[in-house]
Amino acid sequence: MVVRISFSMMGAPMRHDLIIVLIALLLIGGYGCQPESSVERNTVLMTVGQRALRVDEFERAYRVFRSAHGAGLEEDPAVERATRLRFIHQVAEQLVLLEYARDIGLEISADALNTAVEDIRGDYPDDLFEQMLLENAVNFEDWKHALWVRLTIDRLIQQELTANVQITEKDIEAYYQHLDAEQLVPPSALEGEGADQIDQMIIQQLRRQKTEQAYTPWMEGLKAKYPVDIDQAVVQQVIADIGAPAEDGGERAP
Repeated sequence: MVVRISFSMMGAPMRHDLIIVLIALLLIGGYGCQPESSVERNTVLMTVGQRALRVDEFERAYRVFRSAHGAGLEEDPAVERATRLRFIHQVAEQLVLLEYARDIGLEISADALNTAVEDIRGDYPDDLFEQMLLENAVNFEDWKHALWVRLTIDRLIQQELTANVQITEKDIEAYYQHLDAEQLVPPSALEGEGADQIDQMIIQQLRRQKTEQAYTPWMEGLKAKYPVDIDQAVVQQVIADIGAPAEDGGERAP
């Protein structure tokens, strides 16, 4: 299972968009007929620590990524190749995170996962939740596994980075001084809020910013511990060769 995490979304994402976000960023196991490389499906594209990612796993993830982002088949080939290349490196980073989470014993319990599933279901009336999965050609169990990955990554970031962020009074004062110029908190967000609520909003914003700043050096350290080995010859085929539609199936990476 591969995930892509966007730190611009850390905090409280809109739940109405959560299903599509998870599908777009986290899911391996997409369905439908999207173009993909004709390189052998069981060829290893990359290894990270003890994990190996095959071409078919990458292609299934990429098909879902494209579908969720509305990418059309008529794109400029150069744009398609650049998008694939970026996605390959994003996938490598997510595998590093998953390796580290496994090594430190970070787990999401079945109860926590089921609670999260029902919480998301509750935001949708009638059978709209199932309809959304169907419209995106996503199997429920695959979606549920993707949610587990998202929760794992969120908890990892919270535990390793966010929890260690310190916000001082000086930080808050500096934030207020630059509030108008930087517009870090939209004026509409402050209307009707008391001083305590505003301070909490600012603290959350500062904590998010400091977490993002800490992420890059932290990730570099993880990459040193879990070397990323990408087969560049396979990459060239993956980013340049749009083969025939692939058959569904294949095993999910552990």
